[in-house]
Amino acid sequence: WPCPPLSYCILIALALCSSPSGSLTVRQICQFTRQHFPFFQTAPKGWKNTIRRNLCFSSCFEKATSFACGEGNRKPCLWKLTPEGHRRFQEEAQALPKEALDLVHQS
Repeated sequence: WPCPPLSYCILIALALCSSPSGSLTVRQICQFTRQHFPFFQTAPKGWKNTIRRNLCFSSCFEKATSFACGEGNRKPCLWKLTPEGHRRFQEEAQALPKEALDLVHQS
């Protein structure tokens, strides 16, 4: 499968926007990406770390919540789009070439 012509920020935003709550864990974002873009089913290792880095270092995303469980265990945090992230996603999606938009619609 070819690599989708989309940035990781757009891939993450697509996953978050597809969620009824608008927030997902890193694992859920990776599952969405793998499910909707077959390239990631066999992609070289490292793409999941790229997802994590984008979440942590982009102003488009923020942690929605963080829950502490009993005995110091932590549940995974949820991520969501910031207002800037929503704006940038709209702008970048509108600027995509037709073939990239077709891929998004197919996925």
